[in-house]
Amino acid sequence: MGTSKGYIAPTRIEWSNSKKAVTQMLHNRNIDSFTKAASKFATAMKTDTNNKSIFSKAASGILGFSKNISDYGLNHALNQINRSDLIGKSSSEIWNELFNEYTNNSSTAEEALAADALSKSLSNLCIEDLEQLKDISQEILLKELLSNFISINFEFCFTEKIEKGRSPSEADQIIKEMQDYIRSVTYEKLNFDDIKTIDFNNLSSSQYIDKALKETYSIFEDLYTED
Repeated sequence: MGTSKGYIAPTRIEWSNSKKAVTQMLHNRNIDSFTKAASKFATAMKTDTNNKSIFSKAASGILGFSKNISDYGLNHALNQINRSDLIGKSSSEIWNELFNEYTNNSSTAEEALAADALSKSLSNLCIEDLEQLKDISQEILLKELLSNFISINFEFCFTEKIEKGRSPSEADQIIKEMQDYIRSVTYEKLNFDDIKTIDFNNLSSSQYIDKALKETYSIFEDLYTED
């Protein structure tokens, strides 16, 4: 989604450190600088709460829906969330309705970021028909959601800084390199063996997503240590 020109980054020390690390990354463009930038960004993101809870509720919703599709089929899944009115609709119509429901019509910046993470995750997993969700494991879907949420937030916070003095193609390449790094770490370092025991139809399951997101940030933090 990128950042708006009106975006003002927080001024807490964690965000100041994150901005400095991104500046160093732009000068060096090596794995160490990307690791440090991701680490400092993760620390800063852990200090925020609003976007975390919004994302957690949205991610819990799509995980519960996908599990019901996998176990019982699309129509049953719609009945489970009291949306029998959507039975017989196309996948795009159903998704648009649920997408807006999960993210409150993207009425705030935080909700829009969560919405972008959901949308990009389904796109990356090549989900065009919602029945295809039955072929995606809960663990893979959660990793995809987490990596996209973190990388989209990074892009939102730092696109303007990255674009300054660079061509659009160069700026896009830098953002893509960070996105690839975040996705690689998320897939390689995270393990959700217990995810099969979670009932994502229960609203309290969003606490599981909160914990998973915090664990992800901690992994990025630990990958960089000061000299």
